[in-house]
Amino acid sequence: MNSFRDIETAAKNINWFKDIKDIANPDDPICKNWLSYTAWMTDKLRNEFPQHTLKVTDESFGEIPPMLRDIKENAVGLRREIKISVVKNVSIFAQTFAPNSTLEKNPWLKDLGNNPLGGKLSLIKDIKRAGLLFSKVNVGDSRILCRRSSFEFNSEFIHLVEAFPSSLNEI
Repeated sequence: MNSFRDIETAAKNINWFKDIKDIANPDDPICKNWLSYTAWMTDKLRNEFPQHTLKVTDESFGEIPPMLRDIKENAVGLRREIKISVVKNVSIFAQTFAPNSTLEKNPWLKDLGNNPLGGKLSLIKDIKRAGLLFSKVNVGDSRILCRRSSFEFNSEFIHLVEAFPSSLNEI
C-alpha cells in the first residue's frame, strides 16, 4: 500500500458506523491509541513519534472523493492526500477535502505544501470537529481501520478520512 488511493480503490461500498465496536474491538491498542484519539493528531505525532515524516501524495481539484460521497454535499474542491510515516514500515494515510466555498474564504489551504493541516486548524478560534464515524477496509491482506470527521469553522467545512493499518498495534 503506497497511498490513500489504494485504500479508496478497495473501499468501493464502504459503510460508516458511529460506534467503534461495529468495526473493531475498542480495547485493541489501535482503537485506544489512534481511532478514539480526538485531540490534534499533529500534536500526538510530534510528541510521541518526533521522527515521523509527512508526504503529500496527491493534491488536486475535483469532485468530492468516493469515501465522502454520502455526505450531503455536491461539491467540487481541493482533495489532498498524505502519507505519514510513523516508524519504519508503518504509515498512516489521510485524505482531506475542502469544498470551493471553504477555499474561497480560506485560500491558505491551497498553500500547505508538506505542512500538516492540523497545525493550521488548531490555530482557528471556535473550530469544531463533528461527525466522527468508523469503518474498515481490506486492502489485499491488510485490514485498514478508518475514521472520518469534519471540521467546522466560520460555517465552512473540511472533511477528513484517516486510515490506520493494523501494524500500528505493533508499535
